[in-house]
Amino acid sequence: MSVPASASAAVPASAPAPVPGYDLRPATESDIPAVHALMREMAEFEKLTGIFQATHDSLRQSFFGPEPAARCLVITTAEDPATAIAYIMWFHNYSSFLDRRGLYLEDVYITPAHRGRGLGGWVLRHLAALAVELGCGRFEWVVLDWNENAIEFYKHHGGEILDDWRVVRVTGDALLRLAGRA
Repeated sequence: MSVPASASAAVPASAPAPVPGYDLRPATESDIPAVHALMREMAEFEKLTGIFQATHDSLRQSFFGPEPAARCLVITTAEDPATAIAYIMWFHNYSSFLDRRGLYLEDVYITPAHRGRGLGGWVLRHLAALAVELGCGRFEWVVLDWNENAIEFYKHHGGEILDDWRVVRVTGDALLRLAGRA
């Protein structure tokens, strides 16, 4: 199964040095089952299984459809290059004030057995290099307020926790009501 041209943009020309024994690459359609399983693991860790709705088909459409909604990267090991041990999902957003698109990191999940080996920093450096190469004005993501390990990790890598901004979300029935369809 081929990787669409849009997915190849996920590898910056000036990619940071790899972590020995690991490969970071664009996901292919054959990675969908592993990515789905990793997403479910992340939902369990974040105590969000009640809102987890992704299916193999929906992910295939989101990553490889005619208008991909997001891009997905996977990390594999040298011993088992066919099995993803981590996934990274990102997409472009836009800043009116900067008048430039940004790179938004939706998910990064590394299986517990592979944490503490430098993979998280590698992912952030990789995406930062990609954001610079693509002319993005910013690289951003959200973190759950109870995930102190992640917060400290992101701060260590130059991330700024924005106390003056809050995420606003409308879903489900509230979305239908707001749209005048309920």
